[in-house]
Amino acid sequence: MWTIIITLVIGLLIILFARKFQNNESLSTSASEDASFVDNVLYTFEIVSESSYQTNLKTIVENTDPASKLIEVAARVLSEPSNPSDQHAIRVEVQGLTVGYLNSQDAKQLAGHNIDKKVSAAITSRKQTNPDQVNYTVKLALKQLDDLR
Repeated sequence: MWTIIITLVIGLLIILFARKFQNNESLSTSASEDASFVDNVLYTFEIVSESSYQTNLKTIVENTDPASKLIEVAARVLSEPSNPSDQHAIRVEVQGLTVGYLNSQDAKQLAGHNIDKKVSAAITSRKQTNPDQVNYTVKLALKQLDDLR
């Protein structure tokens, strides 16, 4: 009798732990390993092409809080079907300025949807080897790519 009860308890514990640590693919392929936290919001979704928009990012940071290394902002994520390089392109802008794009793999997964969403974002700054040069990166607060649909 006790053997059956102990076996059931162990089985239930195994099931509970398996569900807790189950990989449910809730984060996109762009999820970052070095996530940023601001006010208990997890910023893990990395965008691409920020290097092309460093001037815009610098303007945003200088207008918001130039002394901070991490700034929380509202980002607009929107489809850009007229983009000559990629008809599935999804642009990310902050304060009306383009700061980057979703990577092409993620953008293709959203093909056929007219994306126009506001999401929280974090802009982080990192000093480069040249102390006068700063590099900015952007991460979005998305748990999964479907949050943009």
